[in-house]
Amino acid sequence: MGLLDLPKNLLGKAVSKASVFSAVGGFATERILSRNRKRWQQAKARNMEALLDQVSAYDIGRGAGKLLAGWLTYALPEFSLEHAEAHLQRLLSDMDQADSLPEERALSRFIVSKALFRLEGFKLSHCRYEAYQSEALALLRKNPLHKKLSRNDVFLGQPFAPEEVIGATHRILLMLDNGKLANYIHAECQPDKRLRNDTDHMARLIALTLGCEDEALAPAISRWFDTYCDFKIEETRQQEGLINTSINTATGTLPTSVGLDLLGRVGKAVFTRKP
Repeated sequence: MGLLDLPKNLLGKAVSKASVFSAVGGFATERILSRNRKRWQQAKARNMEALLDQVSAYDIGRGAGKLLAGWLTYALPEFSLEHAEAHLQRLLSDMDQADSLPEERALSRFIVSKALFRLEGFKLSHCRYEAYQSEALALLRKNPLHKKLSRNDVFLGQPFAPEEVIGATHRILLMLDNGKLANYIHAECQPDKRLRNDTDHMARLIALTLGCEDEALAPAISRWFDTYCDFKIEETRQQEGLINTSINTATGTLPTSVGLDLLGRVGKAVFTRKP
């Protein structure tokens, strides 16, 4: 006897399968998404440091890739993927002359791989970003502490710290400056620029902190965090609305399979998201 047979067998025909879907979906919405929203509301009020600790090197790496890819598109007079990669190869050659540690060289290649991933998109073969990610992995494995790292670990930004990724991205951008970087960063930091997702917000954080004096750094991060909290709060509200719409579809006049498909996809996104 399956879960969906319980109402009919134990409680009678008055309780339908639709009621089960509605109850389960409502529970998920109330307990999970509401809790996430409250967490960000509380963080905005008093606990910025604790929430910033949850921002990973992978999160920052995606923002770094977006910012660097945007800069290359903006700065190169006749942009092409081949031209951009050649530009990045020269950059890595220059950085390697100053970087003696394998971890330092691996970090620069991690950031370059994220930029190329952004520029070329995901492909099953001939991925440019994969070559730089593989180089980063080989460099990291020279350290006995990192012998067991996998390709996926490096893709997720291990073993780098978020602040290391931010600092290295600043250095890369400054090395690639052709006199136009200030204009590009200014445009990226405009308050009215629409930020659609976490990657956009991480790119904004890197841009805001580029060239910040020590006394201006904390206020800049605080302003960014307020904006990011507002984004996360609104994101959970939208997820709540989507789940409720899915429940209503599953229990209403439209075909149940449509609502259940929506509910399943949203539920998967909620339950697999990092805490």
